[in-house]
Amino acid sequence: MKVKEQKQELGNVQSSLNYFLKFNLPKEVKILDVGCNYGSLIYNLHKLGYKNVQGIDVNKKTINEGKKEYSGISKSINYYEGKTIPFEDKSFDVVVMFDVIEHIPNVENFLKNEVYRVLKKGGVFIFQTPNKIINIPWEILNQKSFTKWKNYHCSLQTKNKLKDKLNLARFKEIIIEKYNILTEHNKNKVRKKLPFLGIILLYILASLPLNLNPNFWGSCKK
Repeated sequence: MKVKEQKQELGNVQSSLNYFLKFNLPKEVKILDVGCNYGSLIYNLHKLGYKNVQGIDVNKKTINEGKKEYSGISKSINYYEGKTIPFEDKSFDVVVMFDVIEHIPNVENFLKNEVYRVLKKGGVFIFQTPNKIINIPWEILNQKSFTKWKNYHCSLQTKNKLKDKLNLARFKEIIIEKYNILTEHNKNKVRKKLPFLGIILLYILASLPLNLNPNFWGSCKK
């Protein structure tokens, strides 16, 4: 399915949707997207029949624009202050966080005290986050600065550190894996910064082991 999304989306909504769908979750599950930005992912899930969707984000501007763009689910796209998920304990079957873990200060506490809290017993946490080893050099190149990345990617993880944090948050059946990076979204991104070498570099990265993959995708259960 080709996604509908806001042109300003920074993340790869198509890949996030495709990754979610591979879990073959029943349509009646209650889903929370933490860091939903405009709400593009939950809008597309809603179109596919997942009617119990909620999205929250700290960016009031994108939330307000998302409410207008996706007016049919506007009540499901909401602002929150970034510390406490505004739902009761054991409210959701699924929590997703795509391109979000890296932005949250003290993310281990957020995973333990908030994500784990709002999941039902047996609920699934599905995530994607950049690999610290690869992302820091990329952001230095992207921002032409050795320090700017620290302002927005304050919780970058290596594979082992990410697994440690999920274990400390009491999650079980932790899976961290590679997923397709040879997408048009990624190809367009590297072309802008490395017109001649970007695509070659992307194919090289795709062939490397998980520890050196640009992004970690995965899931775990409460």
